Amino acid sequence: MTRADRPNILLVVLDSLSSAACRDHLDQLPAFHRLQQESLCFSNCYCPSPASGPARASLLTGLDMAAHGVWTDGVPLPVHETTLQERCVTQGYHAWLVGRRHLSGVSNWTTEHPRAGEFHQVQWAHGPLHRSRQNAYLAWLQDTAPAAYDSIFAHQADPDSDTAPSAQHAALTALPDVLSFNHWVGAGICAQLQQPLDQPFLGIAGFVVGATMGAAPRPGTSAEAHCPRALHQADTTLGSILDMLAARNLAETTAVIVTAARGCIPEAPDAPDLHDSTITVPLMIRLPGQPPRAEAAPVSTIDIAPTLCQIANIPPASRMQGHSLLSAPPRGWALARLRHPAQPHRTALRSGDWKLHMSHGSAPSDPSHYRLYDLASDPGDFGLHQFFDHAGKVLVEPFGEHRAQ
Repeated sequence: MTRADRPNILLVVLDSLSSAACRDHLDQLPAFHRLQQESLCFSNCYCPSPASGPARASLLTGLDMAAHGVWTDGVPLPVHETTLQERCVTQGYHAWLVGRRHLSGVSNWTTEHPRAGEFHQVQWAHGPLHRSRQNAYLAWLQDTAPAAYDSIFAHQADPDSDTAPSAQHAALTALPDVLSFNHWVGAGICAQLQQPLDQPFLGIAGFVVGATMGAAPRPGTSAEAHCPRALHQADTTLGSILDMLAARNLAETTAVIVTAARGCIPEAPDAPDLHDSTITVPLMIRLPGQPPRAEAAPVSTIDIAPTLCQIANIPPASRMQGHSLLSAPPRGWALARLRHPAQPHRTALRSGDWKLHMSHGSAPSDPSHYRLYDLASDPGDFGLHQFFDHAGKVLVEPFGEHRAQ
């Protein structure tokens, strides 16, 4: 197989961004808007979990949570599972990572070590507020702007707590854009794109746009809001990366995929745990020579790994449960689950225009045990919902999904 049969692949993964938040801010995100106009876009892409670790494990293996076993944050991906990047490396790709990875536990500021054979080059940083000694962004910031670094990290991190004080968030947010985490990721990507190419590459860019900035979310929840300024910084950086691809004559030989590991907390304070905002993510796939197209059928991020295998012209792993998004028709359904130690277990199934919620912590006789939503009744994802009791009787109430308790 020749080099021309294997396009380059650039996978851009944001940590926490819902498709609704991306859509709502699209007029302020020129790079995202540009990419949307040039890509195969999926408006109903679901991640398997609102927790980052399980969602990323599914995205990079093409496996459901029940198959790979990463049920909640802090659980590492089992060593016997094969990631997309490992498979590409065995098939002749040069793989590298800049930014966030999150396929293993990183609590108490511990370092996340990539597995042998997973990447040829790594510039790892869990996020701008994650105090690992191997956080490449913080090492760069301390070297580039020591005064700014000292203003954020005036004291050594408490090893028994992975949360960050509000003062650190404020100081980090106040940094000029050229010192931001996402700017650093973009600079690393552009440096990689300027290297001589003697084999196709798989590059993974791990942006951070979540409000916790790489620190732990608040107790009792798996999700977080997005940070508007960090999102704009990511958009500016994405624009620079697209320009670099064009300047290096790589745009016609590189597939660009932009998505998020998980969604983000909606504005509605009473939204259920598996509200669409927490489990739907943007997904744009720009393929050389392929016309743009919009697809509204539900799909899952477990479909991304087999899709990239097809783009790379390599066979998918036999255990991959996702389906290539380049093969018709789309799956039309998606499954998401929440397995958080501080919350009842929950499951959501989206099929066509219907979405079913089930709470495993309540009795079947409890009306809240099952909830069925007709999402077609309201394109804003706040449509009519129905309660089913244990006898199958339907109780209809005029509340949106964000009102259900």
